[in-house]
Amino acid sequence: MRVGLWVVLTVLALLVAACAPSLEVVPDRKAAQTPVSTVTPQQHDLAIVAVDFDPPLDFAQIRNNGGVTLLVAVENRGQAVETDVRISAQLQDPNDRLRELSREAVMLGQLNAGALRMVRFTQVSDLPLRERYRLVVSVDAAVGESDIDNNSRSYDIVIHNGK
Repeated sequence: MRVGLWVVLTVLALLVAACAPSLEVVPDRKAAQTPVSTVTPQQHDLAIVAVDFDPPLDFAQIRNNGGVTLLVAVENRGQAVETDVRISAQLQDPNDRLRELSREAVMLGQLNAGALRMVRFTQVSDLPLRERYRLVVSVDAAVGESDIDNNSRSYDIVIHNGK
């Protein structure tokens, strides 16, 4: 494989040299000798991938207590099937020392290795009307999970009243 690569590079260098004699192509021998590192997948690795709202957040919808469903994408990036996966969502008021406005948790019985699952939190209505909210979503760490940096995400939500 390496010999074939060098042959191709040499032919390309000769073609380039024939077309543009002032151009010199020199292979980087250090780069060719540097081993390629690989990332070893973890046995257990759950992650919050994204959040969305259904319907999309709207000032009039919230003002009229129309309700909204929170959608959270959870991925099993590990190599093991995870069971009893708990995902939680907390809505806070950032202007009132992060006072909790709403909290809900959903349990997944099983999440296969490599699977991505969309979790629907029930419609939230009767929320106090705010211009800003803070949403914190998290998935509990699996037994044996060492990297938990991707197990939670927080979002600052700003609601514009359309004026």
